[in-house]
Amino acid sequence: MSASRSKRPDAAPALRGFLLLEAVVRLFIWSSSLATTVTLLTMLHAWPMQPLVGSDAAGAVRWSGVLARFVVLYNLVYLAELLVLRALLPSPREGEYTLVPGQQWSWRLLSMALVGILVKAKGQPPFPAFLLFHVANLPPMCWLVARIFGPRSRSVLVLDPPMPDPHLTEIGRNVVVGNMTSIIAHTQYRDRFELRKTVIEDDVMIGAHALIYSGCTIRRGAVVYGGSIVRPNTTIGENEAWGGVPARKLKDLPPLD
Repeated sequence: MSASRSKRPDAAPALRGFLLLEAVVRLFIWSSSLATTVTLLTMLHAWPMQPLVGSDAAGAVRWSGVLARFVVLYNLVYLAELLVLRALLPSPREGEYTLVPGQQWSWRLLSMALVGILVKAKGQPPFPAFLLFHVANLPPMCWLVARIFGPRSRSVLVLDPPMPDPHLTEIGRNVVVGNMTSIIAHTQYRDRFELRKTVIEDDVMIGAHALIYSGCTIRRGAVVYGGSIVRPNTTIGENEAWGGVPARKLKDLPPLD
């Protein structure tokens, strides 16, 4: 082992600390949302008097209705907690950040880590928050999510594509995003990473399993074929079709109108 390699700090302790912080934060959000939901239903006298176990058919129907209301209310409470916590944190700014094992974390890096935990908590909701994607994309919560959490979007996505940096992602109207397509606004290098806004304009179609890197701008009417990797800071022009690894322009498309 070389001397330079032996002197380089190990990143494992910091990453384990981040995982511990994430576990504590996500457990707090889950448990506090659960407690709040149970308390609200108790205040509303919504729980049936007959126990669930051993109840007759009529009692089972009553319990199923209460549990359905419990799930909806829990999703609303869980999302509301995420929005409140996210509103208290500053949004990470565009720029370049060093990330070297052993360096002292600044408040900016800690804030970015906390924002990342909330984004992950929203993208991977626990039971019974399995309707969180639907609640977050329906009025009135969708307006708060777009403003506080991101992405700033005028489209309604039927799928839930991975967007680890929603605060730096803008999506126009009538955009179609395929299954498991990732739209990110950061690029990781060996000892640094960059944050750059990713913009997708109106009437864009992105195929499944594509990867859109940070700083990209996809103009109106463009198409990105499935499985493509669009490199950082790439601009795709209006009505252009791109594809490949890395993605390149393949042809021009006729205007939509």
